[in-house]
Amino acid sequence: MKLLSSQNYLPALILSLVLLWGCKQPETVVIENAPTVSAPSDTTEEYPTGDDDSDFTKLVIGEYQSITSFDPLLADNGATMRALQLVYEGLVRLDADGNTIPAVAKKWEVSNDSLTYTFTLHQNIYYHDSDVFNTGTGRRLTPRDVKFVFERMAKVGNPPTAAKLFWDIKGFEPFYQEQHKVYAPEKRTLSDVSGIQTPNDSTIVFELHEQDPKFLKKLATPYAVIYPREAVTATPNSFAPVGTGPFTLSSQTADSAYIFAKSQKYHESKTIRLNRVDILTRNSKSNLMRQMGSGDIQLLPELGPNIIKNVTTDAGTLKTGFNDRYKLTKRSSFNEITVRSNSNANITDEDADRISHLAYSNTSSYFEQLPSSIVTVDSTASQQPSDTTITEENLYAVFSEDPFARTYLANLAKILGRQDVELSMTKLRTPTRNTDLWVTQHAPLIHNKMDKLNSDYPELFRFRVYPTALQRNEITGLNFNQYGWWLDLRGVSLPTPDKLN
Repeated sequence: MKLLSSQNYLPALILSLVLLWGCKQPETVVIENAPTVSAPSDTTEEYPTGDDDSDFTKLVIGEYQSITSFDPLLADNGATMRALQLVYEGLVRLDADGNTIPAVAKKWEVSNDSLTYTFTLHQNIYYHDSDVFNTGTGRRLTPRDVKFVFERMAKVGNPPTAAKLFWDIKGFEPFYQEQHKVYAPEKRTLSDVSGIQTPNDSTIVFELHEQDPKFLKKLATPYAVIYPREAVTATPNSFAPVGTGPFTLSSQTADSAYIFAKSQKYHESKTIRLNRVDILTRNSKSNLMRQMGSGDIQLLPELGPNIIKNVTTDAGTLKTGFNDRYKLTKRSSFNEITVRSNSNANITDEDADRISHLAYSNTSSYFEQLPSSIVTVDSTASQQPSDTTITEENLYAVFSEDPFARTYLANLAKILGRQDVELSMTKLRTPTRNTDLWVTQHAPLIHNKMDKLNSDYPELFRFRVYPTALQRNEITGLNFNQYGWWLDLRGVSLPTPDKLN
């Protein structure tokens, strides 16, 4: 083999660089900007000890809704999605401006046709220590974990929400359809999603069959966080909350109190200033406000209608008595809640139209007591019917956890009761032939064009809610972007409990 001499090596190198520069290259979107850690051992601080007591800080969060699961595929409300972001990270995440930034991936490249996304992973990302691993010590995250997570979205037995977000990945739809329609595993011919490749131990490649301008932001949703296959067991209730995020789930009490401890294993652990985060879930507005007033809760990331009514003026500012201790933050994007009639039930089109007008003209009066900058009600009815008498004696609505939807339906029940029509909320979460009204809710980036509910269930009325947070003034470094389900506690700090008024 002929070797270049020292005299002609430099011209050859320059010529090579010129040729490379002249070729059209894929767009490199992000470069590495994260610090590294020196050891994979987990030194999670669950409780302060010794001299650390004076610097120990704890943030207590109050949530209106329950945390339903730590399995990311089962996330069905804002409280659950916010909790997941404490334990897990995805390939990317969002910052306070809603921009996509590195997380598990340190950089990525997008091809010129925007159909191929190549992610280079950090080599120092380790899972939290857990009994799901044979040694009890968290292993290193690999591209195979990423591939496993995305293929699990498509498998039978899991909700389709996450899968529908990534329908444009090549081979995803065929894999999904075979998993759901070929019931005998031995008759399935597809072993994986062809558009997800792991060429080496630091690279994961996604190939799309159609451009998706929101692909990167979808990767930043809680549905796309990464976890090990060891965390998945035979039953959904046994899913182990093992991730690579800034906190570990330390304990859980009676489905209402969750304690998260800072993980020193986190690859950006130096950015985490809190030692501990507690989340308290309460259905009672009075309990939340009482604990907020006493200082036991420092943050309500999403307010329900009753608290909004109690703490805000018509202009959407904090009332006197609250504005000296709290800060109110409204997100810039709204959640849309729509009440629909079930065309497969017994309710007639005429009754549905009458309910639509009654709901807007009467039920909306409750929401008119709330700031229009936070909640708005829209009518979809065209013309007031001449006869507003409901012919049905009993109507049934599908259960909803959303406090706005529940309040709305409760007020509607009172209005219908004046016409001797009983409206009951069932325990069912999906409509059947016995349920007349059905509530759908869409949050930014979560709703997908594959959702057929808009056409399957005629719309009666809708309202839009801008998620609004209430926080103690002593908290610093806490930001909110436009997405109500987003929460980032990196860089957040507050005084120690003895200095918090």
